[in-house]
Amino acid sequence: MTALRIELRRSTALWAGLLVLVSGTGMLALVMSSSVQWTGNSTSAVLGLRLPLAYVWALVVGLAVFQGMRDSRARVTELFDATSRPGWVRLGTLASAVAGVVAVATALLCAGLVANVALGGGFVSAGFVPLLVTVVLALASSVLLGLAVGRLLPHPLTAPVALVATFMVATTAGRALEVTTPGDEISALALLTPVMDAPSSDLVTTSTSVDLGQIAWFTGLGVTAFLLLVARTHLGRLAALVPAGLAVVLALSIMPVKYSDVLVADSIASRLVCEGKVCLSQAHSDDLPRTAAVGRDVLAKLAVLPDAPTEIREDTSAMAHLTAPQRDQKTVYVPSQGYPRVLTMTDDQLRLELLSGAGVAGCSGPNSFNTYEGVVRYLTAGYFNGELAELASEPLLWNSSKLRADIDEAWQQFRGQSAQEQLNRVARARQMLLTCQDSERVLDVLKASR
Repeated sequence: MTALRIELRRSTALWAGLLVLVSGTGMLALVMSSSVQWTGNSTSAVLGLRLPLAYVWALVVGLAVFQGMRDSRARVTELFDATSRPGWVRLGTLASAVAGVVAVATALLCAGLVANVALGGGFVSAGFVPLLVTVVLALASSVLLGLAVGRLLPHPLTAPVALVATFMVATTAGRALEVTTPGDEISALALLTPVMDAPSSDLVTTSTSVDLGQIAWFTGLGVTAFLLLVARTHLGRLAALVPAGLAVVLALSIMPVKYSDVLVADSIASRLVCEGKVCLSQAHSDDLPRTAAVGRDVLAKLAVLPDAPTEIREDTSAMAHLTAPQRDQKTVYVPSQGYPRVLTMTDDQLRLELLSGAGVAGCSGPNSFNTYEGVVRYLTAGYFNGELAELASEPLLWNSSKLRADIDEAWQQFRGQSAQEQLNRVARARQMLLTCQDSERVLDVLKASR
């Protein structure tokens, strides 16, 4: 313990831990200050750490490489090699100090995120634990690798090159994981880094296969890095590569190749909690009483339709941030992901959102724009509301004079029909929306153009 205390004072261990805390907190504040998932759910908050981790990871590796060159800079390598004390003991103490402090600092950073969620009234569960373990292992093993590289390649350029290389690997891996549809294939090699751009959802987490693959890889990498650090012969250094080789083979055999298998619904946060016929995820259960009151009114208004929906459920599917909300004849799905957040709307805004499309969400993906679909949503919401009113999710249509004129013209054509004909056409439009037929055709039905 005395040697460990000495290393904590003499090495860059404490500075490395401080670097993790300060740079991690700073990058989180910069990247995620306006992100809902940072305060909404502890699991998604820790998952959100993966994006700024690209910077933290590179800085920590660069500092570890610099620390690994200490003996060479002091020109005492041969002196220590000649002592009777085993080299692995001294180097193991150094590795324990630096990697241990970085691991503790990373765990504290994650704990701070969880505490921030708890203090903000967000949802806290044990779902963040696998993400925490993965991040801690990733940074600790990277520190060990940096120490080994610094000891083996004690050149003034080694540290900056290692820092830049790590950052380039992180950014390349992050871009390799960018997709537009759930079925897109991704490179399993990109999952061998701890970096990931977390989606704008507070109901997802990484899949078990990703967690296990990353834990296996970073554990094997850490073992190899430590063996490289203490090895004195070329044969020993070659043998040290075996754990990492086995780990990468195991990890790649586990890792998914489709993005839809990388992220899954958080089994705890997405569990439905119901009040009558209205159900929300456990993470959003605080909004349930208000949503249930609005939902009962929505179901009562939709009851005039043939085969009317009988329940309202939040869409908790893992890919809800990339695809259109689910649709079902008997269910009105609440699209809680994307912007603006439906569950943060006022009662009147929420009511109009659920009534639009006659209880069927649009067929376009989140944060996309379709003029015909928007007009259809305005007309159907106006039918049940008795008059046109702004939809919080479609402000562009309402605030644009040209597009607003198109809505008013379509509304006049729709209202020019008899009450029974209006109901029939809304019911027909609903059936077309359930099967995602062309939005322009649906609008023509409402305007009695066909």
